[in-house]
Amino acid sequence: MAEERYFLIFQEASDEECLLTIQPYQDEQSLAEAINQLQAKQIDEYTIIHGKKMTAKLRLAVELSEAEDEE
Repeated sequence: MAEERYFLIFQEASDEECLLTIQPYQDEQSLAEAINQLQAKQIDEYTIIHGKKMTAKLRLAVELSEAEDEE
């Protein structure tokens, strides 16, 4: 049976990329340290989930095309 743990979910975005991170932590102390690091990076929106080990599948499709200039 899997142990319960904390999952910290946050997003970092810039002009070049957008990263979604889901990071597991075994205890509240390591979770608090991770949150302090996020706050130092000025990331103040995150989600904490407390539960058992999870699996996830993400399917994402993005279609890019060259923008036409309107003059």
